[in-house]
Amino acid sequence: MANGDPSERVGYLIWQLSQAYGLRVEQALRPLRLTQAQFSALLRLSLDGPASGAELARRCGVTAQSMGASIQGLTERGLTVRRPHPTHGRIIEISVTAAGEELLARAERALAPAEEEALSCFSPEDGERIRADLRRMLTVLNPHALPGERE
Repeated sequence: MANGDPSERVGYLIWQLSQAYGLRVEQALRPLRLTQAQFSALLRLSLDGPASGAELARRCGVTAQSMGASIQGLTERGLTVRRPHPTHGRIIEISVTAAGEELLARAERALAPAEEEALSCFSPEDGERIRADLRRMLTVLNPHALPGERE
């Protein structure tokens, strides 16, 4: 912390960055009628395959209640489906549909300018280092958020 300045704390800087970047993400997703949580859910389902609502919430770093509302909206639009788990009858699994995969691809294209803007002040090598450093921090704080991580 430089000169004892609390605004130099990593947490504060991450929060400020998250707010600024989140606004750009929200603006990019709005025309697609997607929230950040819905985008995150589609992405995780696409990367990791079917999941229960609770498992998906952990991976996305949100509450189960929040994820439930997000999934409901996606399911109503035909972007996800809910089915009984093949071996655990009480568990309902959520999967992304072909329409959900197509919208996810559109959303990723819509988000590319925000990422390019965020990294525009860095060299390509620095950008890769930043991604690696962020993944390392995420591994410590929420390992379930990384693709391929399972319970």
